[in-house]
Amino acid sequence: MTFLLPGRVLRVAPPAVFALSAVITLLAQPPAASQGPGPRTFDLLTASVEDIQAAVDAGKLTYEQLVRLYLRRIEAYDKNGPKLNAVIAIHPRAVEIARALDQERRSKGRRSPLHGIPIAVKDTVDVKDIPSAGGNIALKGTFPQYDATVVQKLRAAGAIIFFKANLDEFNLGAEGISSLAGQTLNPYDLTRNPGGSSAGPGVSVNVGFATLGIATETGASIRSPASNNSLVGIAPTQGLTSRAGVIAISYTQDRVGVHAKSVADAALMLTYMRGFDAEDLFTWESLGKLSPEPYTARLDKKGLVGARLGAFRDLFRKEPQFQPVNQIIEKEIELIRQQRAVVMDGVTTGIDLVGFFPQTRASTDEFKFAFNAYLKRRGPDTPVQSLEELVASGKYLKQFDGSFKRALSVESPDFDADYLARLKNRLTLRKIIVGLMDAYQVEALVHPFKSLSAPPLGTGDRGPRDNPISAITGLPAIVVPAGVDASGLPVALEFLGRPFSEPTLLRLAYAYEQASHRRVAPKSTPHLDGEVFSY
Repeated sequence: MTFLLPGRVLRVAPPAVFALSAVITLLAQPPAASQGPGPRTFDLLTASVEDIQAAVDAGKLTYEQLVRLYLRRIEAYDKNGPKLNAVIAIHPRAVEIARALDQERRSKGRRSPLHGIPIAVKDTVDVKDIPSAGGNIALKGTFPQYDATVVQKLRAAGAIIFFKANLDEFNLGAEGISSLAGQTLNPYDLTRNPGGSSAGPGVSVNVGFATLGIATETGASIRSPASNNSLVGIAPTQGLTSRAGVIAISYTQDRVGVHAKSVADAALMLTYMRGFDAEDLFTWESLGKLSPEPYTARLDKKGLVGARLGAFRDLFRKEPQFQPVNQIIEKEIELIRQQRAVVMDGVTTGIDLVGFFPQTRASTDEFKFAFNAYLKRRGPDTPVQSLEELVASGKYLKQFDGSFKRALSVESPDFDADYLARLKNRLTLRKIIVGLMDAYQVEALVHPFKSLSAPPLGTGDRGPRDNPISAITGLPAIVVPAGVDASGLPVALEFLGRPFSEPTLLRLAYAYEQASHRRVAPKSTPHLDGEVFSY
């Protein structure tokens, strides 16, 4: 098919995964530049939520135009150009929804700061009016009965639920590959792993397919794609965000979080996702621990002044191959000191923490029960009604045979001594780490998120890159871009905090971000015409 773009004709092969023609009409030219006092520049690839709303308030941008700009980038770079393969299915009425939100803003005002903001949603998060399949061909083209709770909350805030994004099928890998949509690519190096399992949201936010992304993780699946895509990623305290309507591997470990290009945007989005949900009783943990003020209220460029942090040495891996990234992180910790923070060095559990990680893993043992419970919520029209039926159908990536076999072998978790011991190990580790923060009187721990950057495609982003510390303890963590390695691949600094310390972590991460400005955009997806304008 052929699309008319400003100044050129673009021929596109028929899409294999989603009906692009259903949502793309003649693309509107972006608003013309205007002259006035204090001219501002709008740049789609760096624009924050605040920047978008400022351009809309000035009458120089509409939400409909914003959606069309994003659609043009998806057309140019997702199935063409570098063929990043991050997008599975676009909402067929995305332009119409944006137009309605423009009208609502004019007549009633914005519902929230997220009004009209397009969001990429990982395909394991249910959206009732976009096919939702967890990246799996057995569920291709099917719709859940209800939105996931976090999607409901964001819709109520006026956000545009824009498209479903690719992932590791059912969250089971760390490569960004699914039987439904294939392999997502890393925009910094198309031969490298994009980070999994939330690869699609991470790549999409990074390259300008959407403003924000909903991601999930069992081990590191929010933070790994954020790190590999030079993004801010928040893995919140377990119990802060609901998992109702979300395909989970682990009912004791999975979390729903955020991908954004800035700490401020991530803080804003998390504000509208958090809170109690009777469909996920883990969220009772948040009761009495939240403030009604938004997470953005305490962001301060001077937020590191007088702060106390601990350099968590257990996650600085010792072998020679890890030292280049460790050295980058050491420089960032020195920068934190220069912001007049106190960094307590040498903080350690005193155990081989990395070696202990395997003894805390029990997620596969829980997958059958979590998956079957999810299918019951999804409704009777779902093609498969259990994990057993899915495996019998053969409609899944065969590389997950081992995971499925292990999951199906667990009859009951109630009296499985090995499984119960692993849960106890998690609690032990959580107490040790919180105790360390108390003993050193620090607000958070800082360390490399991973001591190696993205591996080649076909290689799981685990092993020497594994850092599930936040997930196995349920403690909140934020990763923030810390620059790039010698190959030009992004690396990240992680802030780890106490339960429900998101306001503190966001304050620290924001001040670091404002002092460092380490985000680096990929070169494979440059600006298209009209994405930058002054007003």
